[in-house]
Amino acid sequence: MCQAQLYRQPSNMDILFKTRPFYPDELRLLKTLKTQREKESGGKIKFYHFVIAGFSGAGFTYLAALLPDSFWTFLFGTLAVFAFAFLVFTPYEIYKMRRKSKDFLQRLNATIDKGTVDTYLINTKRIAVAKEYEDEGDLFLIDYDNDKVLYLWDYDYNLRKKFPCLDFEIYEDNFFKLFGRQVYPLSDRIKPLTIDRKAKWSYMSKIGTPGHLQIDNTNFDKLVEEYNNCA
Repeated sequence: MCQAQLYRQPSNMDILFKTRPFYPDELRLLKTLKTQREKESGGKIKFYHFVIAGFSGAGFTYLAALLPDSFWTFLFGTLAVFAFAFLVFTPYEIYKMRRKSKDFLQRLNATIDKGTVDTYLINTKRIAVAKEYEDEGDLFLIDYDNDKVLYLWDYDYNLRKKFPCLDFEIYEDNFFKLFGRQVYPLSDRIKPLTIDRKAKWSYMSKIGTPGHLQIDNTNFDKLVEEYNNCA
């Protein structure tokens, strides 16, 4: 069974790769995301939190030293440790969070300024879905060409509102990581064929788990039958 990966070998497949301007709803969501991240980048930990932690730690230490050995000594000692741990470790965590947020905002601003996005246009014939059996996510099998099947995993359950549909775009990986969505629907939602979830789990246990956006040169009907026969 010949396999390929969508993001690695687009030139070898009958999938249209294109660069287009943002749709209005995409740009609106990107700007909303930017506003949210800018608010979060300031952090919720303020200077007075450190002051409170410092006085609390000193107070709990004093009480633990003042009292004879007892449950209260242990309790106040533990609270003192937590208070001082907050003073020691929180500044570094805030630094890491702000640095990560700054890097994300830089990439987000660059994407917004660019004004375009790279996508893969998919025009499908049929779609089958195998719901998750444990916590592996839903698996979509997409019959987009003669004897070619595209695997699409929905790990974060962000495809359920408007997907599956017969016509859609798949975002390139860097944009997907910023945008948080894998697919842009271009047609109405359809009811997919169903693969038994337990059968999917059994099939993957025997044959292996297909990769996200992996493409197989195989017959769609035969593949769906092979999955369901493992029930």
